[in-house]
Amino acid sequence: MHRYRTAADREIAGFIAAQFAYGKIEVFMGFLEKLFALMKDGPQRFVEDGSGDGFKGLYYRFQKEADLVLLFDVLHRIVKDHGSFGAMFRKYYEGDARRAIWRIREEYLPRDGRLAFFFPKPSSAGAQKRWNMYLRWMVRKDDIDIGIWDFINPGELTMPLDTHIYKVGRCLGWIKQKTPSYRAAREVTDALKRYSPSDPLKYDFFLCHGVGIGAGCTGKRTKKCRETCAVYEI
Repeated sequence: MHRYRTAADREIAGFIAAQFAYGKIEVFMGFLEKLFALMKDGPQRFVEDGSGDGFKGLYYRFQKEADLVLLFDVLHRIVKDHGSFGAMFRKYYEGDARRAIWRIREEYLPRDGRLAFFFPKPSSAGAQKRWNMYLRWMVRKDDIDIGIWDFINPGELTMPLDTHIYKVGRCLGWIKQKTPSYRAAREVTDALKRYSPSDPLKYDFFLCHGVGIGAGCTGKRTKKCRETCAVYEI
């Protein structure tokens, strides 16, 4: 999304990048390079044109060519109806991102289960990690997050809960849930609000990459943790 200048392009680029951000980073980055190479005039124009011809033979893990065609058809209809992805989310957002996503699904995919990976069905358990990461990018503002959505307060965001954040949260006693879930995501978010009530997700990148990945957090305290973990004393 940092490659593009307009908010509309950045919104769509961010959404696509977030939704395919699973698996090995070098693999999904390679796929994204191929996908964005099709969008020579920018993601917004590509979506507006609504052509799926370039997807032939393109796939990433569980998402095959037909899934890409359907996904971009949904994005085309969203942009046609609302003008931009941000305008669409603003319409459906009423303080709860999960319910906004569920409303979007009900509007554009009421009877189709094929895109549940991108637009999840209502569930009390799903952590919606990739959506929460996307919202962090759109709402917060720093060197990583572009902060172009002013209708959501950073304090309303939920932690993008991946395996690394989950292990760190369990190790520090922030997460009581025994499996990754929406409740676990809220637990770690609420714990971080003790340090920054207005912007708890500012710790996300550091905890994930600096502690979870960099220090190899296993979710359990050991003698080695004292030597490698930057938040051991918390």
